[in-house]
Amino acid sequence: MRIKWVSHALRGIVRPFQISLRYKLMLLMVLIAVLPLSLVTLFATKTTKHSLASEVIRSNESRMEWAAKYFDEKFDQLQAVSYSLLLDSTLFPNANDGAVQSEGTPSFVNQYTIDRLKSLYSANNKNIAQVALYLKSQNRLYVVDKDAGISTDRLKTPQVDWGAIGRSHESLNLLLNNGKNTFSIVRSMNRFPDREVLGGVKLEVRWKMMNSVLDMVHSESNSEVFVADANGNVMYNPYSERIATEPETVKAALAGPGGQGYTESKRGFLFYQPSVSGQVWIVKFIPMEYVTEGASSTLNFSLITALAFAIVAIAASVLIAYITTRPIIRLTQSMKAVEIQNFEVDIREPRSDEIGTLERRFNSMLGRIKELIQTEYKATIEKRTAQVKAMQAQINPHFLHNALQAIGGIALSRNVPEINEHVRAISDLFRYTIRMKSDLVTVADELEHARNYLQIQKLRFQSMIEVRIDADEECLGCTIPKFSLQPIVENCFFHGLEGKMDAWSITIRVEKVLDEIEISIADNGIGIEESRLADIRRQLSQPADGQENGESMGISNVNARIKLLFGDEYGLFISSEWKAGTTVKLLIPAHEEGEKT
Repeated sequence: MRIKWVSHALRGIVRPFQISLRYKLMLLMVLIAVLPLSLVTLFATKTTKHSLASEVIRSNESRMEWAAKYFDEKFDQLQAVSYSLLLDSTLFPNANDGAVQSEGTPSFVNQYTIDRLKSLYSANNKNIAQVALYLKSQNRLYVVDKDAGISTDRLKTPQVDWGAIGRSHESLNLLLNNGKNTFSIVRSMNRFPDREVLGGVKLEVRWKMMNSVLDMVHSESNSEVFVADANGNVMYNPYSERIATEPETVKAALAGPGGQGYTESKRGFLFYQPSVSGQVWIVKFIPMEYVTEGASSTLNFSLITALAFAIVAIAASVLIAYITTRPIIRLTQSMKAVEIQNFEVDIREPRSDEIGTLERRFNSMLGRIKELIQTEYKATIEKRTAQVKAMQAQINPHFLHNALQAIGGIALSRNVPEINEHVRAISDLFRYTIRMKSDLVTVADELEHARNYLQIQKLRFQSMIEVRIDADEECLGCTIPKFSLQPIVENCFFHGLEGKMDAWSITIRVEKVLDEIEISIADNGIGIEESRLADIRRQLSQPADGQENGESMGISNVNARIKLLFGDEYGLFISSEWKAGTTVKLLIPAHEEGEKT
């Protein structure tokens, strides 16, 4: 703890010197030289950018309005083509509730209709790819394109179901995008008195007829101009295959209540203008780079000037800071070395000024630190060595082992093998105790020691106790601190089973869980009350060198030795239920005998 405190103290001394002298001086000089020029440059750039943005907004709003008007004119021309068919009295003689066309002239109507559509297509084939006419009176659909003119009774097409339209009394005026550089204009012919559908016209139009209008809007080379529907979906884009403008942004803009207008974001300006009664929208996106290009020359000049001044200021500040702070840097470097536990860096020939006073104090503090480290290290080693040895040397039963061997021999000579068996268990128990070659033994040896102890207890309690030991084979060769299990088993008798009238049961289970060994010792005794259990757990959770020897000294001893040998994450863990029993779990790392831990 003292060493950590000294390390924190050194950090507290070193860092203020490093930042407050050389680097602060350097930073101050750079700010004085660069900050005013940077502020002027930023102000000029911002003003220029704002002026360019205003001009871009004003000019593009005007272009978008003109483009929408031209769009409407183009669509009016297409609508005129549709009207020329719908107002043809030969095709629709009963549009004003006149006489119904004679059913005896279908061939005439067919030929007239095909010729009429071919004539109309020939006059407009530059812009129109296909003309289709539906006559309900003939229940046929007539189609003319560059290949031929046909008449069919198949009224359902990919774009329009004329049969369904003919059965309705609704006026139809649609603009549909075909997705192949064409769009369709669909209009129905309704009789004026009762709105009954008499037929309809579909014109498949080439989008390229709108290129002249879009070219007027596409005034910036890096801008995006396209036609979208009312939901923001792209219908036509003659300039690039992909649109960088985010679809969500376009949809949100078109869904606004304001109609035409623009939105500004960090990415640029988005202009939008409705046309054809809101069925299509002209959309234009100008990246912010276009606006910033105009201010780039002023910005570049300012940056070059600021960079030159910054280089001069940095060079001057480094030189001044080096001359002024060189002795302090020497002191801070020595402190850094002490921070990483290099204590052979005392400063030779301290100066005679105020910095020299700091250097002499540093040398004095360094000597004191060395003394503290030596004292602390020796005390810690001696304390831990004494703890481990004291825990394992509490009993020295050589004389008991020899006496028991003699008693066993007498029992055999008198033909009393039961006494010899129990004496042998006691003898093995004490022989195990005096075998002090290592602090660690195998799990198999420790289990055998626990069996001998239980054999002695069976002599006392006879058939009242039932013992079960279950151990995984792969765990038997692993190492465990000596005298880890017997004190826990002993606690089962003295604190758990005594006072219980019915049959006693003790179960020892050894298993490997990942890279750890878990040994559980469970009894069916009277259990532990909540308050006492909490007190025991508090004692066991303390570090190894801070544990108290309370009422459960045996398990505290075992827990402390495990933590000293393997670390504080290992040890004993107790669970208990009053009047039901107690389980003690011992957790150690899975190391084979002879393996380095």
